[in-house]
Amino acid sequence: MTALSLFQAAAAGGSPPGGESLLLTDVIVEYVKFVGFFLAIGASAYRYLVLPRFEKGNPAVIGRGTAATLGVLGALLLIAAVFGAVELRALTGHKSFLQSLPKAIGRFQFQMIALALSLVGYTMARRASAVLGWPLAAIGILSVVMQPVYTARGFSGRVNAVHILAASTWLGTLTVMLLAGIRTIVSAPAGGLSRQNVAANIVNAFTPVALTAAIVVALSGATTAWLHLKRLPNLWETDYGRALIVKLCVVLAVVAAGWWNWKRVKPSLAAGDESVERLNRSATTEVAFAAIVLAVTAVLVSLPSPR
Repeated sequence: MTALSLFQAAAAGGSPPGGESLLLTDVIVEYVKFVGFFLAIGASAYRYLVLPRFEKGNPAVIGRGTAATLGVLGALLLIAAVFGAVELRALTGHKSFLQSLPKAIGRFQFQMIALALSLVGYTMARRASAVLGWPLAAIGILSVVMQPVYTARGFSGRVNAVHILAASTWLGTLTVMLLAGIRTIVSAPAGGLSRQNVAANIVNAFTPVALTAAIVVALSGATTAWLHLKRLPNLWETDYGRALIVKLCVVLAVVAAGWWNWKRVKPSLAAGDESVERLNRSATTEVAFAAIVLAVTAVLVSLPSPR
């Protein structure tokens, strides 16, 4: 079954051939959750992993306010996804919202408190106190994404938490850097420096973060895939496996776009202001591929693992 067929089956609210159920509502909830993680984790990673390295050679702060705003949006999306998942269970099970809450209510309550802490932190970082707000936001979102590491019973849940954290640190930070940093540079470079120099500095600050996170993504992703597939033929014999192949193809497109930015676009930044526009376009393309990865991943995790 092709990836297009999987999306069509989800849109129709039915099941693909072979009896593997796939509902559009489940896919939407998962997609909203992944986007929320990308923005919330990406905002903190941009603040703590990119900006300190970037600000050493620049007299002004680039994009902290915008990053905090994106963090607020990410936290809100995660809260919506958590409540949306419970509401969907209530609707499909013909129960009340309270009856559909997870049996592990303590984990659910911890998750909601941590998300609320992150939301308050990002809001404070944006408007009131950045000194207190950013640490609160980072602690809150890290507590949420790493919760399975100390609560999950199986190894798969722990590895998946690491995978989400690494992917969000890579592509989520890229998204925040594009919206809060690069596009700010395009319109108004900081401190009177040339656009090319500021853009080169911020890309240089992001590169080691991206490379490290991408390696962790590859290792944790391969581990998670093997734990779910169980045997190699399931990669091409099941809808889960075929969706995984589609995801890998799109991830390769992201990697290719990132390599192009690193090896071709970044060295050209000394050429002139038009090179900054070129960086903006190429980074936008990479983020667009990342959005497709999230969509395919939402379909993938909504499918049952092969038996």
